[in-house]
Amino acid sequence: MYRDGMYSRRARIGVIAPLDDQVEYAFNKYAPDGVSFDSTRLWFPGPTPEGLVYLSDQLEDAAKMYRKKPHDVILFGCTSGSCIKGYGFDKECIERIERASGCPGLTTSTAVLEAFQTLGLNKTVVMTPYPESTNEAEKKFLEDNGLEVTSITGVGFNKVGELSHPSKYFLYREAKKLKTEGAEVFFLSCMGLATMELVQILEEDLG
Repeated sequence: MYRDGMYSRRARIGVIAPLDDQVEYAFNKYAPDGVSFDSTRLWFPGPTPEGLVYLSDQLEDAAKMYRKKPHDVILFGCTSGSCIKGYGFDKECIERIERASGCPGLTTSTAVLEAFQTLGLNKTVVMTPYPESTNEAEKKFLEDNGLEVTSITGVGFNKVGELSHPSKYFLYREAKKLKTEGAEVFFLSCMGLATMELVQILEEDLG
């Protein structure tokens, strides 16, 4: 694999993500030394099923931009966008990325499923910033992949623009309201949210 200096000596990761999110914040803050990220942004009208299909339809064109410079993996960084068409759609997105870029592909939804498998847990309570129609699609995707969704709740921040992202304080307070009985995992869905700092405190306070 080609490397152009110490910055990407361990890995170079390509990220294809919606325009209106915060992926660079978390990736650059938490990446190990020597892992670099190149981002490509896609426009979409919002996280409705129709908007997410519009988003995913741009995937091949975005992935083509990575063909001339090899990357260790190209990630479609959108949870709802990579599961919106149902069971197997994440794998379809990976195939499209790999065909267009010539690099290994990954989606957020695939990583989520692999995380549940690694934990050996399958009963989850889910909180999202999506509208109800998108929540229904994500719930079906998770359940068709063998998970049990005890509940899924949208918190209402589903517009594109400067007010689209709730604060960590808001997310924490909304998570505390959830009924978590029967769930083994709390899944805060949406790669566009900057939530890494909430993980430990939510684990402690939700149990």
